[in-house]
Amino acid sequence: MYFGEVQYFFQAEVPEHGIMTLALASVYGSPDQRILAESSNALWTCTYSGHDGFQVFPVTWIKSCVAMPPLNKPADEWFFVCEKMGLEVASMGGDVEDSNENEDNDMYL
Repeated sequence: MYFGEVQYFFQAEVPEHGIMTLALASVYGSPDQRILAESSNALWTCTYSGHDGFQVFPVTWIKSCVAMPPLNKPADEWFFVCEKMGLEVASMGGDVEDSNENEDNDMYL
């Protein structure tokens, strides 16, 4: 499994495959095995390779979208994998109060 920051998508004609949709991404390094083991596989930390890690691959290889926030502040070369929450979390908040009942409500629904 690899993690990468997609720079852009493009189409190209590939010999023996025809026109393919591809992605250019800067690939992160492998997860730190010590931190991974000590966290019971909960904290996946990787180094960012920037331009040195560019790879081109078929978009069908992309399995999910994750965030890679910096592990430390100020940011250094270490980042951690954070799955992005989808819209399904919107229903986890319970009932939403009607905004007409409370005119001081700052939320926009």
